[in-house]
Amino acid sequence: MDISNKSAKPRLRSAVVDDLSAIAELEARELAPLAYPYFVLRQLFDVHGSRWIVADHGGVLCGYALLAVGPDRKAWLIGMAVSTHHQGRGLGRSLLERALTECRIGDVVSVSITVHPSNTHAISLYKESGFTWVGYDPEYFGAGEPRQLRVKQITADTRWPVDPNDRRWSKGEHLPPGE
Repeated sequence: MDISNKSAKPRLRSAVVDDLSAIAELEARELAPLAYPYFVLRQLFDVHGSRWIVADHGGVLCGYALLAVGPDRKAWLIGMAVSTHHQGRGLGRSLLERALTECRIGDVVSVSITVHPSNTHAISLYKESGFTWVGYDPEYFGAGEPRQLRVKQITADTRWPVDPNDRRWSKGEHLPPGE
């Protein structure tokens, strides 16, 4: 199938169990070596899949956003990727906006994400979308795998505020430049 037609826009839709193989393949291509294996995706889907969004381009999965919402109404964007052939066209932004819409509809209080400090494109997207820097962990995913933690408030619910003084996410680094 030719997916080079840049004028055709991928369709965003809710993920279904039949998408898991394609999500796992995209994970392996774009996020190795930290890609979720299929069996983890399957179990995450069984718990959180009703809030997952995929981008479908003529029957080919070209992106996804995986949300996990806890009983405290706080969510995590536990995965998001766009295939190399579809990057730079706003698809990541569209997936993120759709995920945030799902959170607003679902009365989610906040959404957290982690991002590698060198992923300047993602950091810029998250900042533009209202995610604020909360902390840094130099070994979030193990040795040599640092991450910034960013959070976006969705609803003003004083029962579940994000505490800016919560030190769980501070391991020796303060706000990055420009924050």
